[in-house]
Amino acid sequence: MNPAYFETRFCRNDSEDSWPQEGHIITAYNPMDNQLSEIENRLRNQKLKEQIRLSGFDCFSITGVSIDLTHQEPSFFTNASGKKSLAWGRAFEQRAIFGIKQDKLSIIPCLQEGDPIHIGSFQDRLI
Repeated sequence: MNPAYFETRFCRNDSEDSWPQEGHIITAYNPMDNQLSEIENRLRNQKLKEQIRLSGFDCFSITGVSIDLTHQEPSFFTNASGKKSLAWGRAFEQRAIFGIKQDKLSIIPCLQEGDPIHIGSFQDRLI
């Protein structure tokens, strides 16, 4: 697992107050940590967003960022089930997705079955 996942912070891209209390954060950017062009990444994320919405789930914009803000990956917060969110993570070749439940933030590996890795409070990681 890329150590950067354990340090990730999040920037909400809107002032929406009706976000679900539980859900998952997923991106289609940089599959398997391979840096793609901004155009390729945007197209991949647009496809992910369409899949989330066509499946009838909420889809809010959020950006995963490094502590120093030099690395940023636009992502989506969705109220889709863990099973569905994990399927999207795998389909878009991600190493992991993030889960939020009662403010507990977890890393959920996409490549192998395993327990989520709890890494603290989601609220504490919002910028």
